Amino acid sequence: MDYRGPRATDFDNVRSLNQAFLLLLRRDRHARKCLQSLPVELTRCLVSLGEGQAQRLASTPFLLMSFRERDGDFWDSMFSAGSNRDLFAVADPPSDDLRRLISAGLGFVWQLAKQNPYAARLICGASLHWCEQLTERTLFRILATAGNRGEVLTLRCASDAELWAKLLVSGVSREKQVRRAAHISALHSVITRASMPDRKQRAAACALRTPTLQVADKTES
Repeated sequence: MDYRGPRATDFDNVRSLNQAFLLLLRRDRHARKCLQSLPVELTRCLVSLGEGQAQRLASTPFLLMSFRERDGDFWDSMFSAGSNRDLFAVADPPSDDLRRLISAGLGFVWQLAKQNPYAARLICGASLHWCEQLTERTLFRILATAGNRGEVLTLRCASDAELWAKLLVSGVSREKQVRRAAHISALHSVITRASMPDRKQRAAACALRTPTLQVADKTES
């Protein structure tokens, strides 16, 4: 059976969301809370990326931000509590910019999970259970429950210093082949570290074209 990978338009949305996330990390203290697990040196590097570096890093084929997709207890608890509390009441509300990013990201993933759950799992490193949790609910319910919760958004693989060192060096390289190889390597790390990866998810990952590792003749700005 053929398992469809993400479409070009899906990657366009991923890049756009990544750019917004990286920009927000530079200027929003609420957003920077998600960097607490990242080593200090890597945090400084991430929030001080130049415009060109940020654009190159944003082109990774997966979301740099995470919605705690593998934390089933967190989402189970939030959805369970959602029916017993004011949907819009939060003790420590995120900034408006962070709230908009969370809503845009969840809206994109919700729609993708409904259309192609395996593509959503590839882009987010999510479990099938998490995708089903989203699609069983309306978008309004998802955003009303999670859109105002700043702790929903975290840095993907924030405790993996090796992965982020790769992304912040080779992943922002001006050489397209070097940069692309780092991004694909990071993607495989993201999807293989997820608990109990299945054949369908690996099949979708294989649909991506892996670059030939060679020294580029020219650099790309």
